[in-house]
Amino acid sequence: MSAIAASRRAEHSRRGGLRIRLTPRRRHLAAIITIALSTAFVAVMVLAGNLLRSSMSADIDDRMRGADLMAAAPAGDESGPAGIWAPQIPGAVAVWPQGDLYATARSAALDAPVFITLSVDPPAAAGGTPIAEGRDARAGNEIVIDPTAADRLRVGVGDEITLPAEYSPTGAEQRLTVVGISRGTQAGAIGGGYPRIHLNQANTDAIAGPGAFDTAAGWSVALEDGADAQAVAAASTTDGMDVMTVEEARESQLDTMMRGAAALGLILGVFVLIALITAAVVIANTFAVTLAQRVRSLALLRTLGAQRRQVARVVLRESLAVGLIGSALGVIIGHALVQALLAGALAVGWLHGLLWVPVSAASVLLPIAAGLVVTLGAGIGPVRAATRVAPLEALRPAPESGGHAGGRLGLRGILGLAALVVGLALLGGGVALSHAGSTGGGTLLGVAGGALSFFGILVALVRVTAPLARLSGAVIGRLGGLPARIAAANTTRSPRRSAATIAALLIGTTLMTMMAVGSQSASQTLTTELASRKPVDIVVTAESMPADAAEELAGVRGVGDVAAVRRGDVQVGADEPMTVYGATGTQLDAVANRDDLGSLLRDDELLLGAERADRFGVHDGQELRITGADGAEHTVRVRVDGNLQMTLVTPATLEHLVAAPTPVLLARFAEPGSADRGDADGISISTGVQDLVAGEGWQGADANGGAGIEREMYGKTLGTLLGITIGLLAVAVIVALVGVANTLSLGVIERTGENALLRALGTTRRQMRAMLGWEGVLLALVGAVLGIGLGTVYGILGIHALLGSAFPVIIAIPWAQIGAVLVLAVLAGWAASVLPARRAARTAPAQALAARD
Repeated sequence: MSAIAASRRAEHSRRGGLRIRLTPRRRHLAAIITIALSTAFVAVMVLAGNLLRSSMSADIDDRMRGADLMAAAPAGDESGPAGIWAPQIPGAVAVWPQGDLYATARSAALDAPVFITLSVDPPAAAGGTPIAEGRDARAGNEIVIDPTAADRLRVGVGDEITLPAEYSPTGAEQRLTVVGISRGTQAGAIGGGYPRIHLNQANTDAIAGPGAFDTAAGWSVALEDGADAQAVAAASTTDGMDVMTVEEARESQLDTMMRGAAALGLILGVFVLIALITAAVVIANTFAVTLAQRVRSLALLRTLGAQRRQVARVVLRESLAVGLIGSALGVIIGHALVQALLAGALAVGWLHGLLWVPVSAASVLLPIAAGLVVTLGAGIGPVRAATRVAPLEALRPAPESGGHAGGRLGLRGILGLAALVVGLALLGGGVALSHAGSTGGGTLLGVAGGALSFFGILVALVRVTAPLARLSGAVIGRLGGLPARIAAANTTRSPRRSAATIAALLIGTTLMTMMAVGSQSASQTLTTELASRKPVDIVVTAESMPADAAEELAGVRGVGDVAAVRRGDVQVGADEPMTVYGATGTQLDAVANRDDLGSLLRDDELLLGAERADRFGVHDGQELRITGADGAEHTVRVRVDGNLQMTLVTPATLEHLVAAPTPVLLARFAEPGSADRGDADGISISTGVQDLVAGEGWQGADANGGAGIEREMYGKTLGTLLGITIGLLAVAVIVALVGVANTLSLGVIERTGENALLRALGTTRRQMRAMLGWEGVLLALVGAVLGIGLGTVYGILGIHALLGSAFPVIIAIPWAQIGAVLVLAVLAGWAASVLPARRAARTAPAQALAARD
């Protein structure tokens, strides 16, 4: 900006107001992109809540279809799971139960069983079942299913499905003919709702059994036309039964279900906050650098009569414009993304009809408000700096932006160090408190300590940026030569700007590493504890088995190694006999999920866990005298190991103690991804084993695959949570990488003259691009290494604070994931430098040397 132009604009300011633009629009592009990404994240989270609510509403509306009133036991009533009897309501034309039975179903087109719900539909007087294809059920072996069940079982009208014997009132397998498919009234539910069999008066007793719905948790009531539902509900409510209109019941159930989802909303809110904080760091860096480059322009305006509030107004106006534009883009992007996801859900069969994005005032206004708050908050510091510019600054040489962090610690460094020390002390106290038995207190103290210590690191980061950059620069200088050394020098020249950029990266990489370490350690801890308690996935017992029982069990899809052992009962002085399993170490090594279990077996020893020892009144090292199969007394020693919930002995010891042991099969699930496993999950494996032992040749058989299902459930749940968490945190990392690109772009503009001199002295375009590339890599490397180190520490201490009171914590470091975070961060830092490097390389030396502010 020339002095003449500044003079004219200052004169205009005295006449009507200061209408100038301090920063070229292109320099706000990174801030706009950052705000757009962050507010899009906010919009997606709001829309996810809207979809969850609409999905729950669709399910509730389906279950209340045809009803005018709902009757249920009063809140807090202790009537138990059986519920209440059918109510007698004046003016009712139909009363039917609310509640589901659960079963598994099979079809000829599908090997694996499918979980399905059985619920009673409204009688014909209340509308009946809405049929889309076929007709309603008229006999006990006829059923109507919903579109979700038809899709998952791959059946249509005229096909058969089978319900296993354990779900049949007669104890025999049921073959049911599909005579109709409903209209899919759960089409508004995400995932299409649960697969469902619609029961009516013709087939309820045959399929569910007489009296299955004599009592229910709630009852739907249809009234005569013209009846006053509100008045009938008030008159029918008693001490033992609440009656409300269907609208009141709908809102009550919806509020209850949404409260259950509140914890998920809180977690998602944390990730939104992380993305917004990261965006604020990037935006504040952008504003600080662009305004620092215009110190002389601000000083000229002040010299020519511009007032402090006028300068502040200009800066705030630019911040407001950036916030509005970025927020509006974010709202559009967020809504478009959710609509694309809904279209994708329809394409893969999760929905039975296209859902339109649930636009609401909150999904539009909340992201815009968040974007404005973050932008204006990030601009407070630059505004204050702009208003403090003295007129004499116009006479001084243009200062280098970014500033230097002096060698002294300073107030900022002292505050950061104090927060770090106190935070780590609180975090350590949380770990100690958790190990002392207070899980809740330890977790809260640990979270507070982690947040405070991380805040201290961010505050003091500017003090450690320069030495870390010099150290990293010395390493990459040897790899990248002169361009890398110049890049390192450029990074250390502006430690405040570099620290702000590194801070944005630090937030994302720290949290991603913390979640990876915490999840891996939690998974290892829980699965190890489960393996210690229940080391065998499948236990099949029977009075008698076929001769080839082990081979039959091994042939079930998803079953891995099988060991044929025996068991029996012995008296150890307790009120009940103790069941012991006789197996060799080799057999246990083959089927147990503990590598050391087989080596612990000894002749004349009972191997069991602490809880089981307490149950039978024995203790570790105790010698028991047990009358054996031959009538003689045998001395056995008790050996307690962890929490093993079965008693193991060697085959020789079992033979001495038990006269007629019964056969047992121990088995493990095949490894996921193996040929034996295929696509079978734990539930389908367990169901397949139950189907096997229900066949011929098995007498008094019982199959228990709960240990394997539980073990895999832990692993899948933690893996899913980790994947979702890392996906959400990736938004913060993307925002941080925009900040890297922004820093490099501003550096190119700021160092136009220097870059021109380098070009004039013979630096090639390739070397200029390499210089910017190394600078991006250096910033990403410092942020990623710091984040990985901090995230690992936080993950280790956090999992101790969370699980230390309940389990022996096992620390597992996911080196592959951590390495991937580092590599991706470095590659992303290089990618962020591409556009700024192209701009720097394409500028002609003469043109660059002539360029001015």
